[in-house]
Amino acid sequence: MKSLFVVFFLLSFTSAWADKGVAVVKRLRGEVTVKEQGKVSKLKEEDWLRSGVTVLTADKSFVRITFTDKSQMNIGPNSEMKIEQFGTGDAGVLDLVKGKIRSQVSKDYLGQKDKDKSKLFIKTPNAVMGVRGTDFLISTNGVNSSAVLFEGEVVFNKIDNAALREISTNALESMVDRGVRIFPGEFSVVEANRPIPTVPSLMNVQQIETLEKNQDFSQERAPSDQGSVNSGKSVVPAGLSGTAVASSSSALDKELKQKGIEGVGSKDKANISDARGFKDGEKVKPTNGSYLHVDTGTVIAPSKDAVYDSNTNTFVADGKSGSVGRDGNYVPPKNVTITDSGKILASVQGQIVQVNDSSMVMGDATLSDVIKTISTTSDVKTITKVDNGTLVIDSAKATGLSTIPSREAPTLCATCAIQPSSATTKPSSSNVQLNTGVGDP
Repeated sequence: MKSLFVVFFLLSFTSAWADKGVAVVKRLRGEVTVKEQGKVSKLKEEDWLRSGVTVLTADKSFVRITFTDKSQMNIGPNSEMKIEQFGTGDAGVLDLVKGKIRSQVSKDYLGQKDKDKSKLFIKTPNAVMGVRGTDFLISTNGVNSSAVLFEGEVVFNKIDNAALREISTNALESMVDRGVRIFPGEFSVVEANRPIPTVPSLMNVQQIETLEKNQDFSQERAPSDQGSVNSGKSVVPAGLSGTAVASSSSALDKELKQKGIEGVGSKDKANISDARGFKDGEKVKPTNGSYLHVDTGTVIAPSKDAVYDSNTNTFVADGKSGSVGRDGNYVPPKNVTITDSGKILASVQGQIVQVNDSSMVMGDATLSDVIKTISTTSDVKTITKVDNGTLVIDSAKATGLSTIPSREAPTLCATCAIQPSSATTKPSSSNVQLNTGVGDP
């Protein structure tokens, strides 16, 4: 009889716990709503959420929820996330339709002991992440998705077919295992026009540190207070030029020899070469030290003359290629902006132009290189306008710039420092202007 009573009590307790929900709202800011079975209602602190609900945040809003296994999930502004599955004994499944979330997932999700098995899956419109006890940030604009890791380990892959987003957790596990493995300090991006994620690369040191501190998006959409300050101190040995340090190892060896200093070892040469990034067929590895525009997944690689820091294994971008805002996001320099869809726009000689095919790999024409070219363009004769509307700056032909058709009004990214000069001005390739922004190139 006593045993039956204990069993009855446990079953009753479990049923009550399941009815209560799988997560509780611990903190929120701004306007946060929940959609359940077609009904939308406002959320407040200590509300419980059940599997199947969708959480939506408005502009400048944020919500922190704590799941029953003590995992925390911070949902950023303008986000939509559905709790597809949680608390069933199987891995949890979340669907991030848009926006971004910062999460700290318990290493012992509902008693799971297999460290090589994902505790949680997060899907976006084109990617899936397998989480194995970690602190991470994932973001999507519905076209590109990016993942940043602060602690632990995640696996990340592209979902090629929208129908595959409905498959089982075992199939999701198999999918992420075929993807890339991200380690602390690294990021990876899944782009709509690339078949696989980028090879994980180390992020700009200042940006990763700032992002890590901003767990609750408290400085979201705040303007940068960094100005055009260098994102890192110079790491060039006294008496050497930055060009030599950032160039090929043979050039560096030559200058070191001239200064009476022993040359670079083979290991250091290999590290520098790998840190530059590479393209190998479908594989693309961004340069170590790149900025990441988190909202759109746009990678801003350091320019060709960036300095290599052996202590962090990253290239140090100068302040002229942009800066890091107080929220940790990348802030373009003056006269450059990134739209919500990821288009890079620049103001050149009074015209709005679009930067085409900016490379993620040092050695090719990166956005940082184009920015420097734009900033030094003072003579209109250096710009050639061709019949198809393309503007080409002589020293940046590999990248190219194109005018924005008058029928396409650019929607500027809400997190960028640069906005249209007037909301009443009709957008066109000749009359849309960008205000002076943060960071003077």
